[in-house]
Amino acid sequence: MSEYLNKALPVGDYKFQYISILPTDPEAEACKLPTTTTWAKFIKENKTVVITGAPAAFSPTCSVSHIPGYVAKLKDLEAKGVDQVVVLTVDNPFANQAWAKSLGVKDTTHIKFGSDASCKFMKSLGMEWKLDEDVFWSGRWTIIVKDGIVTYAGKEANPGTDVTVSSIESALANL
Repeated sequence: MSEYLNKALPVGDYKFQYISILPTDPEAEACKLPTTTTWAKFIKENKTVVITGAPAAFSPTCSVSHIPGYVAKLKDLEAKGVDQVVVLTVDNPFANQAWAKSLGVKDTTHIKFGSDASCKFMKSLGMEWKLDEDVFWSGRWTIIVKDGIVTYAGKEANPGTDVTVSSIESALANL
């Protein structure tokens, strides 16, 4: 990942999907259709973005040790200038929305639970986790992007269990 440090995030024409959760939604429990956006547009619209890859929604390490910290310390990230946090998996956006809700997220204005279902974006970064011949999940990783430039990149050696360089503490320390 060090090859991306101090360089523009290679966004290509990659896209991701997410489903918004807003406290004002009259049908908060109903499924909405996902929003699709390009990474190029998303990065251009947001000055500072933290992207953290998680192997699977509802998995033990992701749901207990990794992502809850980002949810709990979202205000701390915002105080350090973070405009958006993206939790990225290969799961579908409906599973990611349900997972976000299960973690207590009531507003996704500044935190998106994104889906890179084809794993194309993650593969382009070398952040995938190959499970079988044609089966790829996200590895566990975190990238910080400021003004389109990668200022931090950390990838766990053991994505199934480790939460060190991808942790909220690492993200906060590197902002």
